[in-house]
Amino acid sequence: MLNDQLMLLERTFLNSRAFPEERYYSHVLWAPRTGSAATFPGLSNAYSRAKDTAPGSEAWAEVQRQISIVVMALEGAAATLRPVADL
Repeated sequence: MLNDQLMLLERTFLNSRAFPEERYYSHVLWAPRTGSAATFPGLSNAYSRAKDTAPGSEAWAEVQRQISIVVMALEGAAATLRPVADL
């Protein structure tokens, strides 16, 4: 069961909508980035584009979208790693 959980864990971090401008990348944790953070590149990239714009702009809406993607991935990972009752 643990091996199955670990294999499924990686899949929870795949999201085809994480990088709308880069169709080749879909991993929420690891991908090329333009921001300064080493993980969550979609969020890092969105924040680096939005930080000099006005609040409420389209760039900040993208930051909120990226936060939602990260939260969904983390919740999926937590659910995947929950202990499973042995049969």
